[in-house]
Amino acid sequence: MTNETKEYVAASLSPQLINEIQSLEEKLSEQAHKKVVVIAYENETTT
Repeated sequence: MTNETKEYVAASLSPQLINEIQSLEEKLSEQAHKKVVVIAYENETTT
């Protein structure tokens, strides 16, 4: 077993990827009949 700590920070995304996520949120919200929010994180492993 290692002593790695996994930390998650908000993902740094391009405007195009942000638009894709917003489109996905809209699609999922329509299908679920309620507001759905997608949150993007990056995994940063530290030792």
